[in-house]
Amino acid sequence: MKNILITWDSKWIWKYLKDNLEKKYNIFWYSRTNNFDLTKFETFEKIKNDIWINKIDILILNAWIWEFWKFESLNLKDLENIINLNLIANIRILKFLEENIKKDTKIIFIWSIISKKFMKDAAVYQASKFGIRWLAWWLKNEWKKVFLINPKIVDTDFHKWKVELNNKLPETKKEDIFNVINRIIIGEENRFEIDL
Repeated sequence: MKNILITWDSKWIWKYLKDNLEKKYNIFWYSRTNNFDLTKFETFEKIKNDIWINKIDILILNAWIWEFWKFESLNLKDLENIINLNLIANIRILKFLEENIKKDTKIIFIWSIISKKFMKDAAVYQASKFGIRWLAWWLKNEWKKVFLINPKIVDTDFHKWKVELNNKLPETKKEDIFNVINRIIIGEENRFEIDL
C-alpha cells in the first residue's frame, strides 16, 4: 500500500482528498484542523515521530493562507505568516523529510493559477505563490517526479463571499483536483504543470 503525506491548512477540498485517498492508501495528514500549525517550525519534529515508515510514495503539499488586502493594510506579523506558511514551511518540510523522499517519490504541489497571473491587493500572497512555483521547477530538475497543479477558485463555501463580490469567478471543482491527483498516483498523468 502506498504511503501518502498531505499538508493543508483548511478543511475544504483537502479533507475531500483525504477522505477519498484513504480508501486505497495509507494517509498521513497535517493541518490546523488536527492541531498541527505548520508556521510553528519547532513542531516539525512531530511529523518525524509520526512517520514510522521509511519511504513516502506521494507527498502532497498544500498548506497556504489566502490574504487579499492592500500591502499597507497588513502588519508585519500578517506578512510573516503568509510567507512562513505559503513558502518557508513547504521548503522546511521538504528538507525535514529528505530521508523519507526517494527517487521515485511523487511530489505534488496543489497551488494556484495565481502563481501565473498578477492580481490587485495580493502582493505578498502572490510573492509566496511565485516562490513555490520556482521551487517546484527546481525540484523537477533535481528530483524529476514533481507536479504543480494550478486550480482556479475551488467550488467551496470558503470563497462564497468573493464570488458574490465579483458576480462570478472561474471555479475548479474539487472532483477535478482529485481526479488529476489520482491519475498522477497511478501514472496516467506525467505533465509537470497542470492548470485546472
